[in-house]
Amino acid sequence: MRKEELATPALLIDLDLMEKNIRTMSDFYKGKNSGLIPHQKAHRLPIIARKQLAAGAKGVSMTSLGLAEYYVQSGIDNILITAEIYGKRKIETLCGISKQANVVASVDNLQNVRQLSSIALENRTVVRVAVEIYAGRSSCGVEVSEIKNFVKELQEYRGVEFEGFWHHGLESSIWKSSERKTAHFNTLDKIARLKDEIEDAGTDVRLVSAGYTCTWNMTPNHSLKDVLVQAGSYVFSDWCSHHHMEGIEAFDCALSVLTRCISRPKPNEAMFDFGMNSCSDECGENYSNIIGPSFRTLERVESVSEREELALAVFKESRDDVKVGDVFEVIPAHSDTTAKLHRCYYGMRDGVVEVVWPNYGQSMF
Repeated sequence: MRKEELATPALLIDLDLMEKNIRTMSDFYKGKNSGLIPHQKAHRLPIIARKQLAAGAKGVSMTSLGLAEYYVQSGIDNILITAEIYGKRKIETLCGISKQANVVASVDNLQNVRQLSSIALENRTVVRVAVEIYAGRSSCGVEVSEIKNFVKELQEYRGVEFEGFWHHGLESSIWKSSERKTAHFNTLDKIARLKDEIEDAGTDVRLVSAGYTCTWNMTPNHSLKDVLVQAGSYVFSDWCSHHHMEGIEAFDCALSVLTRCISRPKPNEAMFDFGMNSCSDECGENYSNIIGPSFRTLERVESVSEREELALAVFKESRDDVKVGDVFEVIPAHSDTTAKLHRCYYGMRDGVVEVVWPNYGQSMF
């Protein structure tokens, strides 16, 4: 069926653009001293993860334990869970999937390490862990200056195996590419010194992860080798990152929400059947400046205002080329959260539905 036949609002993936984004990222990392472990929050689909792995990714990363369990059940190995895991039931789940795949969980607290150790021993397994490096406000983690002692104490616990450490910085709040690179390299310098200190003390550091989509073309140029980069949003990109951040222009907006015009209340206004429940806003810099979606091909739009289920587009002048019943594509301001709002994806090529992927990841936490 053609996209015009779909019930709206509907979540579309331009397969050509998505595949091009995956190729662009993987081609850049060929022969580099860093590797990719793409973060899965953007799509939460094992079939896309397999495309990333086939293109050369070393593994995947994700924040959700539930999603990690789903990926292991889907046959995907080498997973870094970028969140601390608490509670007996969740730790038992972690122990279970650790027996089936190469899973590394995050830690930043010795109380958590004790819990992991105790439950891992009860389940006759070993939980592999990476220490999260504190990145500033709104971050979990251990201060760089305290990690060496933390690792020493961590190693006293049986059932827990130290793999390394990872960092997810706040460079995404820096719009200018050169300033972002300076901040990122300062962080990598600290991580390199930390790695040397820990290894000089006799402990192997097998995993170091730092960097993400906004530093995709910077991290491999640092002298620190074998850094695993958690780039994720590049797969779909979105309106906010594509148009409000230098250095992300290489990736096209592959995700969109198909919507239909349902009313023309005034000559310079049109009402559409999408809203915040189908197309997520972005909070902008410091979560204080709300950025909304943008139409892919509908030009001369002055503003778009979303309610829960409806959106109003105000045009710069009166126009009669937008008719009730016409369909348009809206590029989300934030693709990661928009993807979770729909039951399925419609994979499109040349305006025709090629595949429908159930959004099983929608309910995985």
